[in-house]
Amino acid sequence: MANSDPILDALVPSLSSAVVDLSKALARSGEPRLAAALLSRAWAELYRSGGFLKETKSMEAAMHFISRLDHSEDIGEDLDLTGPVGDQADSLPIDLRPLAPIDRHSEVISRFEALADGEEFVFVNDHDPKPLYYQLKAEYERVFDWDYLKGGPEEWIVKITMSPGQEAPGEEETLDKVVQD
Repeated sequence: MANSDPILDALVPSLSSAVVDLSKALARSGEPRLAAALLSRAWAELYRSGGFLKETKSMEAAMHFISRLDHSEDIGEDLDLTGPVGDQADSLPIDLRPLAPIDRHSEVISRFEALADGEEFVFVNDHDPKPLYYQLKAEYERVFDWDYLKGGPEEWIVKITMSPGQEAPGEEETLDKVVQD
């Protein structure tokens, strides 16, 4: 049972499925950003409820589906994926646009996990990365700032800063939090 209220236990899966279907249809009809915003809001509310793990996972999968629709026509063959190296690489924003949508979250998460207190990095994306924000908030206990330096419509530039005065929780602590939520 996902909740102590049997009415919610019966209603939430149906409503969640409807939101996923609606979001996918909206994205296919040419409104992927609107679809992603709708789905992100629904996901956040459902995640905060503390239950319905199956439904939140379904919404996460739909967000990835929508992100692929939103970016498939933007990927070109002549992109330089090597980028800068050394100190220059550390100071430049990370451009996620050349990456496959499925690889974007893992790139940001690996950099996020490597941040020490007070460190930051900036990334560029071609859609609002709000689902990634919710994923970081949900999966990590560390406090961080998420600042939009530019908010669309063609590119989003986000700076993530790890708040000072904390230590990264161990892997087991992070997993415990996810399981408890």
